[in-house]
Amino acid sequence: MSIVLKMIWGYVVLILIPMIALGSYMYSFIYDNLSQQFVESRQKILEQAYANMKADLTRIASVHRVLQYNPYVTAYLDGEYHSDKESVYAYLRYISPAFTQSMFANQEISSLMIYKMKDHVMPIPEQFLEVSSMDPEVGNIVRSLKPGSGQWTILYRNDNQSELVYLQSLYNTLITEKIGILQIHAGDELLRKFYQAAGVEGNWRAYLLSETGNSLLTDEKLLKEVKPILRLVNSNPQTSSFIDRKTIVNQMYLEELDVRVVIVGQISDVFHAIREKEMVIVAVIVGLLTIFSVSYYFLASFIAKRILQMARHMRSVNDGNLKPMIVKLERPGKQDEIGFLIVTYNNMIDRMEKLINNVHRAELRNKEAAYRVLQAQIKPHFLYNTLETIRMLAETNNDKEVADISFWFGKLMRYSLTTGKDVTMLDKEIEIIRFYLNIHKKRLQERLTYDFAVMLDASSMPCPKFILQPLIENCIVHSVSNVLRHVRIRMEAYEEMEEVRIVISDNGVGIPPERLREIRSRLDACDAGIPQEGESGWGLYNVAARVKSFYGGSSRLEIESELGKGTVFTLYLTRRTVNAG
Repeated sequence: MSIVLKMIWGYVVLILIPMIALGSYMYSFIYDNLSQQFVESRQKILEQAYANMKADLTRIASVHRVLQYNPYVTAYLDGEYHSDKESVYAYLRYISPAFTQSMFANQEISSLMIYKMKDHVMPIPEQFLEVSSMDPEVGNIVRSLKPGSGQWTILYRNDNQSELVYLQSLYNTLITEKIGILQIHAGDELLRKFYQAAGVEGNWRAYLLSETGNSLLTDEKLLKEVKPILRLVNSNPQTSSFIDRKTIVNQMYLEELDVRVVIVGQISDVFHAIREKEMVIVAVIVGLLTIFSVSYYFLASFIAKRILQMARHMRSVNDGNLKPMIVKLERPGKQDEIGFLIVTYNNMIDRMEKLINNVHRAELRNKEAAYRVLQAQIKPHFLYNTLETIRMLAETNNDKEVADISFWFGKLMRYSLTTGKDVTMLDKEIEIIRFYLNIHKKRLQERLTYDFAVMLDASSMPCPKFILQPLIENCIVHSVSNVLRHVRIRMEAYEEMEEVRIVISDNGVGIPPERLREIRSRLDACDAGIPQEGESGWGLYNVAARVKSFYGGSSRLEIESELGKGTVFTLYLTRRTVNAG
């Protein structure tokens, strides 16, 4: 069986048939299941909202503890301040800041007051009130308070807006006598936050019921609207959430407030859009499934055909047959993954052929390098010691020039023959070309002058060894040695916005235009062959390749030259790579 038929049968058996069967089953099952999950998720949201509100209630109620253990508050309520002056001072100095801090730390508190129990205690408006001015409904709750515990209650104003109030007794320092009643008004902010967190929005409604299942509302019109909900909820008092025909009900007992909250919504609000468009959705799914099936067939045929061609070609590839696969491909940039795979496969074969040829050339070069190593078996230390002996003899004979040349040459040899990393700092590289030019200066005398302008911190800039010496050598060999007139060599190093530049220039004979174009072409072309060591231009190409490899980015070597006027070499080193070290 061909791969195309396998892909088609796999599509039918593994995707099409199971998809149709599963879709039919899920269509009949998902409605009830989704409804139940929705109800359960809303119940969990309600529980989380209650947990958050419970934490807020506990936090606000902790204000009682702050005031109970404030010695100035208890002293004030206990009548320990015998004059109005002392009372006012204690209130302004110690008590009022405690009230302000408590309300600032609990933004939900709208008012904070204490009903004093002792008549001789000085009353303060909105803070310390007479117990006789207490609301009768609040007074009934206060009389039922247990020692050491407080109680939250919900009060309804005339506009049927609810308000949370916390009540708890305050005692004297020895906790032997009741001296006041703390009353905290939290307004309706906590309830609004609770309803919002519980998902009461849009057509969803929330109702508060007493422990006996009666509504806490007093408005007759609202009571008529609530009656059907009361019958529904009271018929399922022990069930936290349920669905009654088209109505979703979530309820929970709020222990701190001694009420039961009921959240009611219509199930049609959840599935309204799905029901209206279910036939359209089914028709669209069937149509899309048909289109996808036909498209899948043609796509499978197209993919399998090229895969089979590539598989046949792969079986024929060996060391003696590395010809690329010939197929009709799309234009570059418009290839699909298979086309890209074929192009990459052809590139891999071409690369393999080049690598095999490179291996053969590398073997020849290794043999040549081994021969050269055998020719260079003189120990470096013997060479250093010999140069040092020559320098010492020259100094002994007061021959300063020979001593200097021996010193400079020894530095050059030690720098070039030192094993280890092929990386140094720019200041070391500049020092070496100074020694190199010093030696040539002794030979050429007045025909050669040179100067340096280093305008950067060269001691912190890494660079490969011998990226400057080949350029200086080129200036001497092709400029100074070919003319009898005076030649000047200048080296500059400075920083630009995004790079570091090193410029080496001379005023020698220059480079012929044809030769200059050839050098530039080989420096710019990535795949151009680099000359073998010893051939003309090898040093320049070596410097360009090493700079590009070490610094990366747009690092490069550029050459400017004019016959009769001289040559300028410019190294561009990218700042990012240079800073990275």
